[in-house]
Amino acid sequence: MTLAKGTMLGPYEVDTLLGAGGMGEVYRARDTRLGRTVAIKVLLSGLTATDERRARFEREARAISALSHPHICALYDIGRDGDTEYLVMEYLEGESLADRIMRGRVPLSQALRFGTEIAQALHAAHRAGITHRDLKPGNVMITSSGVKLLDFGLAKLAEPDRNESNDSGASTMVNPITAEGMVVGTVVYMAPEQLEGKSIDHRTDIFALGCILYEMATGQRPFAGASRAAVTSAILSADPAPIRSLEPSAPPALERIILTALEKNPDDRWQTAQDVARQLRWLSETSSTTEPVSSIKSSHVRRHLLLALLIAAATGALLAWGATRLLTASPSKPTAVHLQFAMPEGVTGLFTPETPNIAISPDGQTLCFGAAQGGEAVLFLRRLDSFEIRKLEGSNGATGPFWSSDGQWIGFSAHGKLWKTKVEGGQAPEALTDTLAPAGAVASWHGHTILFADRAQGRSEIYRISDQGGTPVKVTAPKKGEWRHAWPHFLSDGQHFLYWSSAANSFNREIILASLDTPATSVLLRNVSQVGLIKPDQLIYVRDGELLVQRFDADKGALLGDPALIANDVEYFYASGRAIFDAANGVIVYRTDTSTGRLVEADRKGVTRLIDDHGPFQYLSLSYSNDGKQAAVTVLNRATGLGDIWIYDLSRAVRERLTNDSGLAAMPVWSPDGRSIVYSLAAGALPHLFRRDLTASASEELLPPGTFQFPGSFSPDGKTLFFDQILPQTRSDILRLDMQTRKAEPVVSSPFFENDPQVSPDDKWLAFVSNSTGSSEVYLQSLSAGEMHRVRISTNGGSSPRWRRDTQELFYLSRENAIMSVTPKTTGQWDDTKITELFHQPPDALRFASSPDGQSFLFIVGKPGATDSLFHVILGWQ
Repeated sequence: MTLAKGTMLGPYEVDTLLGAGGMGEVYRARDTRLGRTVAIKVLLSGLTATDERRARFEREARAISALSHPHICALYDIGRDGDTEYLVMEYLEGESLADRIMRGRVPLSQALRFGTEIAQALHAAHRAGITHRDLKPGNVMITSSGVKLLDFGLAKLAEPDRNESNDSGASTMVNPITAEGMVVGTVVYMAPEQLEGKSIDHRTDIFALGCILYEMATGQRPFAGASRAAVTSAILSADPAPIRSLEPSAPPALERIILTALEKNPDDRWQTAQDVARQLRWLSETSSTTEPVSSIKSSHVRRHLLLALLIAAATGALLAWGATRLLTASPSKPTAVHLQFAMPEGVTGLFTPETPNIAISPDGQTLCFGAAQGGEAVLFLRRLDSFEIRKLEGSNGATGPFWSSDGQWIGFSAHGKLWKTKVEGGQAPEALTDTLAPAGAVASWHGHTILFADRAQGRSEIYRISDQGGTPVKVTAPKKGEWRHAWPHFLSDGQHFLYWSSAANSFNREIILASLDTPATSVLLRNVSQVGLIKPDQLIYVRDGELLVQRFDADKGALLGDPALIANDVEYFYASGRAIFDAANGVIVYRTDTSTGRLVEADRKGVTRLIDDHGPFQYLSLSYSNDGKQAAVTVLNRATGLGDIWIYDLSRAVRERLTNDSGLAAMPVWSPDGRSIVYSLAAGALPHLFRRDLTASASEELLPPGTFQFPGSFSPDGKTLFFDQILPQTRSDILRLDMQTRKAEPVVSSPFFENDPQVSPDDKWLAFVSNSTGSSEVYLQSLSAGEMHRVRISTNGGSSPRWRRDTQELFYLSRENAIMSVTPKTTGQWDDTKITELFHQPPDALRFASSPDGQSFLFIVGKPGATDSLFHVILGWQ
């Protein structure tokens, strides 16, 4: 029975029926709490009691909840209202691929793009142990931001401790006919092993993908028949008609890709969906224009010719040789060389979500990059035709470097101000403006004008200022529905510029072309990183970790053709648009991120045991539950930088997703009763506080957005939450939030950074971190009414204070990355303490937490890829 408009399913108000099938009905609805439009899939009336139908419904929920990918429809919620079970999903506007194919074959450029995005979505699902099993054009939606994969109702989830090769298919398809006599899946897209009821795996989806590619390329299905039996026979024994007999213009390479996917034997197909995506991307690059074809071919030849030289380049000689040759080469002999070099010894990379910390000079000859030295951000310079790497004097604390258009100056953010300094040195840096937000600014410099984006007044806007300093003038301001303008980039005329805009309360991103003279703007790209220009007619950007180049007509304000791939796995943070790359004058520099993470637990002697190493995941933050048996961990999607909170059972190494907010959920903090978790969520707004009950289907916003908010800890009775808040005027302050009235008041406020508040279990002391001495140190402050007693605990740098549950021991992380134990020499008297080094945290550890009893320590340990610490340089890009 169709639901009437206005029907409430939990907090969701039904609007319009979008479609129906054998499994259920899908409605457009409104989330009355968040005010957003959603799609609700409802199990059809009368089917709830059917075990198979319910299992399929639950399977879809489990499958989608395990996935977070820009080309997979997101699951927001699952619920039950009376006898009605429902899934709440992302609402998508567009048309299905099936509807598009009904109008005829899909143009090559679109087919390649759609196929690549479907393959990328499948690869994400397969890596999570999920086989879709019902991939077909009707389950692919074409939206403005690309395709979205839908309907995981028939998905097969991997089972732990089970050998897939010995899987008889009993859990999914002992018999390809269900109890109702229906084939599980859609016959015309089913692989031979699926039709025969044999063991299936991710290669079954690759066969279905081959069918879809064939249908997009030709407008016809590869296996046809007048009946289900005829189609089944064709799939099992016949070959599809040659693609070029139906579409003569189809590239031979496309036919090879499709026919390999359609091999009868799974061992003869492409073995991963990523293989298919790479092949389609390569074909897209070589098919868009004639020039990329020659470029790609010569790139393969050069790879072999340079192999020996790359080995010899371990000492850096190749970099200097290649740069000297190419920077002085005649433009009549275009060539490109791919090189790498490492940071100097004692220097490590910086993770700054708001700034890229990498900038190439306008002539493409000198790289400026930010790094950490001695615990502080510093800028370095390296000419690409030299071995020398030198520190840029006066750049302590600097982030976000940018060059003047004449290459004589470098600008940067530091200490709440915008600065410029001479590249050759000899004079102190000059302050241009102050009152920058703590995250710093990102800027572009042309002639005597600097454009910079800053959120000093609470929202991100773009300003202009003279390179001699003065009062900034606002150039853009977010309109209704927007919350951030960032990443300005001047075009060569010095009047037009590009910038990055993001919508409020969503993750819609746009690259806008604008002018200093007129308010008119136009949208160039969507859902990508900040942009740069390799040359005036070549735009460069990152999408889903892929570094792409696309032709650009600045006069017409339009992009031409399809993008071509430069590199994979480029470090990317989708929430802010930051990606680690820059380009100028035919030179491209970038950093990759192929890192994974592990959870490691250590005892007080530093003896470790591995908790989790289940897959290629990244982790951001973590905390122990109050009984020490569980941990809440932020699990990141490397391609997008988005992440959710997962709950780990530490004894069984089993994890379950808690949140699915289509954003970045981080800094989880357990309530004292263990029933809920407070965390900071960035999802179309500044990261601010949310709470999620472990048994609830949705999260609750604790404070409105507008400032950076990060939870620290609860008071022992759970009535008060201590958190830190970033404001331009006072940097980072510590506040306490009454959980009943939702009123917040400051506890520690100063012109310095104070963060990570940790309440002692006896409710008498607040441990926190402050940089009031010029370096981060751990302090205690009394919480007794009317008393402002403060004690400095660490003696030579410290961070991450954590209490033992009896308040008789405090742990922190030293500047040398050692876990320190602090105990009062007299019970309760923290003015006189004993500090003991327990052990150094594991190499590449990123975060740590201490168990309530103080006997165990949980670490997030990063495992960088082979070349993640290197700068990748492409010289002479054509």
